[in-house]
Amino acid sequence: MFGLSDSEMLFYGGIVMMVACAVLAVLCVVLFVVAGRKLKRKLEEEYGKPQR
Repeated sequence: MFGLSDSEMLFYGGIVMMVACAVLAVLCVVLFVVAGRKLKRKLEEEYGKPQR
């Protein structure tokens, strides 16, 4: 397959998996930030701004 040895397949497969995990981590962070802002806005709308 592709002319690579088993060890090269593991090496490049690991690199691909790390890149995929990094992309998914960035996507999760973006989703959590957006959801957090929406939640904060909703809570401030219902309960007012927090007192400090």
